[in-house]
Amino acid sequence: MDEGRPGDIWQLRGGEQPALVKKRRERSIAFQPVAQPDGPTYGIGSGDWGNTLQRFREDLETIFAGDTAHVYVPETEVYLLEIAGNEYKASGKGWVAWRTGQPPTWEFADHGLFFDPSSEWNLDGELLYRPFAMLHDGELVIDSQGRHWTFTAPFWWLDGEGRRGSPAWPLTLAAHFPLPNDGHRTAQLNNTSEEHEMAEWAKRSGVAPEVFDLELPDW
Repeated sequence: MDEGRPGDIWQLRGGEQPALVKKRRERSIAFQPVAQPDGPTYGIGSGDWGNTLQRFREDLETIFAGDTAHVYVPETEVYLLEIAGNEYKASGKGWVAWRTGQPPTWEFADHGLFFDPSSEWNLDGELLYRPFAMLHDGELVIDSQGRHWTFTAPFWWLDGEGRRGSPAWPLTLAAHFPLPNDGHRTAQLNNTSEEHEMAEWAKRSGVAPEVFDLELPDW
């Protein structure tokens, strides 16, 4: 898996891991991976099951403190809203994501999925869709009127003052050192548009692009 970027849609999964059940109470469970006996204990509260990737192979009603259960991540399709810094993650950052078809709201803003795909739960995944995939985040382009724009994932274009706007197509990559595939990327870029990329993303994610304007909490 690569580092990801806002707007990505991923299909995630995670292999099974044995875990020692430390506490059990109704729909709540605390557990510790057997492979990390000196590591942290994880907890899933009764209201948290919609906001975590992990699931148990066993029926929760059959699991008790002291048991060894098996945790895994089932096939889960998510969209990324943000890559957020966090000192407690192994990589120093994590993905802020929601399941496709599930729009975040103000009330739900602090209940999204937050995880480090490089270090947590043997995560593996497939990138299903990336808006403007032919561009690098932060890449410079020049529009047909000679104006310079910076592409910011997932859909935004910033002018020289850092304001959002819409460049005039066709666009040219403003590379100081052109690469062999720049011609192909330029053709791909000019074969799409802001409207098309947003519409395609909305169809695949099941939510509106306006979710990227939601002010998220610090993670």
